[in-house]
Amino acid sequence: MEEKKVKKEKCIHEGHRARLVEMAKNVGLDNLSAYQVMEFFLTYIFPRGDMNPLAHRLLNEFETFTNVMDASERDLMRVKGINQRSARMISMFSEFFFYYTTSRMGRKFVVSSRAELLDIIEDHLRFRNTENLLLLALSPVNIITHKRRIDKHSSLEVGTSIMDITDFLSSSKPASLVVAHCHPFGKSEPSDADAESFKRIDELCNQCGVNLMDSFILGEDGVYSQRDDKLVRTYYDIDELKEALVVNAGR
Repeated sequence: MEEKKVKKEKCIHEGHRARLVEMAKNVGLDNLSAYQVMEFFLTYIFPRGDMNPLAHRLLNEFETFTNVMDASERDLMRVKGINQRSARMISMFSEFFFYYTTSRMGRKFVVSSRAELLDIIEDHLRFRNTENLLLLALSPVNIITHKRRIDKHSSLEVGTSIMDITDFLSSSKPASLVVAHCHPFGKSEPSDADAESFKRIDELCNQCGVNLMDSFILGEDGVYSQRDDKLVRTYYDIDELKEALVVNAGR
């Protein structure tokens, strides 16, 4: 009796998955609900089973699909139904976007301006809930040849590991290096530890014959350049922006 019940549920779930795939193909992801998109995505992580309850739990916890993709493994594992393996696969999903983009362009992503560089850094670091370190290796003509993002699994300022930099320089052999990290829930202004790390990284790059292009810090207020010692991109505070719009409308 129990075996028949299991087989029946399996058929129902498989039929639902097939209908979901067909729906996504016919109408496009843009026309699906957030829960349907999440459920569809989860079918790639879990080969069988009903993903609808898990999709709801994830979105109830993180609110948006993007927030789920950007969540740390530790935060994802707090949700019932997510183990270490599935958390790791979900957290790696954003890496596929970068890989797809660079592969489509033959991995020849030329950085022609600081604005483009900041856009790339934001794609990887903005809205992270834990401190992440991003390392970019550039060729003599500013082509990004290697990239590494390291999740520090903490929302506190834990600093930049010289060991991480040394390992990256050894494997990528860049002409120039860009370093960036984020301050989750804090301002971008560098701490004393950040300032000391910048000096040590600069010295290391000089010894290795590598140009340290810059070290950026992303905070809730914007992006800080340690090379220029100032904010180079400012984020508007939504509440302040709304208040300014109300004031201007009343004039």
